[in-house]
Amino acid sequence: MAEFRVRVSTGEAFGAGTWDKMSVIIVGTEGETLPLPLDHFGKEFTAGAEEDFEVTCPQDVGRVLLLRVHKTPPALLRPFWPLASDAWFCRWFQLTPPRGAPLRFPCYQWLEDKGSLVLREGTAKISWEDHHPTLQQQRQEELQARREMYSWKTYIPGWPHCLNEETIKNLDLNIKYSLAKNITFYLRGGSMLADLKLKGLLDRKGLWKSLEEMRSVFNSRKTPAVEYVFEHWQEDAFFAYQFLNGLNPVLIRRCHHLPKNFPVTDAMVAPALGPGTSLQAELEKGSLFLVDHGILSGICTNVINGRPQFSAAPMTLLYQRPGRGPLLPLAIQLSQTPGPDSPIFLPSDDKWDWLLAKTWVRNAEFSIHEALTHLLQVHLVTEVFTLATLRQLPHCHPLFKSTGLGTEGFSELIQRYMEQLNYSVLCLPEDIRARGVEDIPGYYYRDDGMQIWGVPSSLGTREALIQYITMVIFTCSAKHSAVGTGQFDFSAWMPNLPPTMQLPPPTSKGQASPEGFIATLPPVNATCDVITALWVLSKEPGDRRPLGTYPDEHFTEAAPCWSIAAFQSRLAQISRDIQERNQDLELPYTYLDPPIIENSVSI
Repeated sequence: MAEFRVRVSTGEAFGAGTWDKMSVIIVGTEGETLPLPLDHFGKEFTAGAEEDFEVTCPQDVGRVLLLRVHKTPPALLRPFWPLASDAWFCRWFQLTPPRGAPLRFPCYQWLEDKGSLVLREGTAKISWEDHHPTLQQQRQEELQARREMYSWKTYIPGWPHCLNEETIKNLDLNIKYSLAKNITFYLRGGSMLADLKLKGLLDRKGLWKSLEEMRSVFNSRKTPAVEYVFEHWQEDAFFAYQFLNGLNPVLIRRCHHLPKNFPVTDAMVAPALGPGTSLQAELEKGSLFLVDHGILSGICTNVINGRPQFSAAPMTLLYQRPGRGPLLPLAIQLSQTPGPDSPIFLPSDDKWDWLLAKTWVRNAEFSIHEALTHLLQVHLVTEVFTLATLRQLPHCHPLFKSTGLGTEGFSELIQRYMEQLNYSVLCLPEDIRARGVEDIPGYYYRDDGMQIWGVPSSLGTREALIQYITMVIFTCSAKHSAVGTGQFDFSAWMPNLPPTMQLPPPTSKGQASPEGFIATLPPVNATCDVITALWVLSKEPGDRRPLGTYPDEHFTEAAPCWSIAAFQSRLAQISRDIQERNQDLELPYTYLDPPIIENSVSI
């Protein structure tokens, strides 16, 4: 006879508790027990509860290897199952054998209907550390079940592969949005839509009457950043600033040689550069930067309200003044083909010509950001990482524990970019070096991102593996925050980041006007649709888990727990440094402040 003490922890989420009955089978090196009921008088397994049970098995099973957990409806409810099926969220089991220290079996999973779980003691193990055949078999069975449940499919040719949802009849509760997230998500979007409906804007297909009228979209949802954008959106310095710290801070690169299809001359930029220098001198000095949206060239566009929309593929030349002066735009060409119909716009041009050219660049930024930087790099690519993790790493593995253009135009753009996407683009230190922006001042995305990255750089070495894992974690957490959290801040004032353009790019100078500028911008209903979506996507819908916060205690060993504590301490210091720096900034850069960063993509 052997007596074990079993302690069970139920999660605190809504619906985590259950009326169902539980039993456990203890599997050891010398055999396994029969099912041992975990039963007290009255209701067990209520949300947030930790309960103790004493179980007795007639034989000695040897050293404990596994715990099999089985859930079944109470006898009174069995005739009504599955109508009365009752999911349960288990945090962990703790098993205290007759002799020896307690063993913790992390779970942190939903158990649905009449089902079973197989749990391992919480020490992380890679495959060659499983010496016992029972553990080796359990590892293979778990992976085989995962590969059958989570299979790949091609959503669109040329896109990253993704989850084939048809293989999951009833989507696993462990990968679904929580009820709290769902409710918050729909309430937030619904309230925004209702507000715009009451203002008579949501269904209005025509043009905006004036720039002032556009403010009504965000009047009830102002943030300091939204107000700052509204006040400064026409300024050259803020236009350039957004290439460093806006929604898409990943395109700007140092320019030592002008592209042949961007024929900027000394005469064009002399007023901006000032005396005593030249275009060639500044190129050699490394003070010029280029943002090239050439991937948009010839992309197919959408039809909105029955009207075809338009796109541009601009090139923008920027100048970093000596000292710590602001980065400023020098010249903009709205196509990749120079010529009489593709003039180079300059800060010295008429106000409306220059503003319209900058607005076309901002529209290109919207398209690149939403399709490539946001959707592709931090959603579609991270789905690949997640699905590969689910299929290849069992719960006990150490890595598992850390864990305008329209649809057609977006699809084409993603297909184009996938042909040139490489590993180094996703690794922040290598990307910063490749773009030559190591020393450009005021680049807070780089500065804060490099602090959070914090590791050295062929997966043939331990260092290369660390680099790869860090890339995955950084992309899913910090990069997603940097390119997602500020979507409403920078887009609520629509002219700063227009999602579509209703008139073609200008082919000559001197034709722009306030009326033509408004006529080029998106119609009222399209503006409302996009800004509502960005309002919802910018706000985490409950159940926040900031970077470094791990309520699911998968690790039981001292070493990883120490590493987690050290990581949390480092993140706290980074946050203090960022907040101290932000006190001196007109527009604080908060998107990489660790408490703002979610542990992973969560919306």
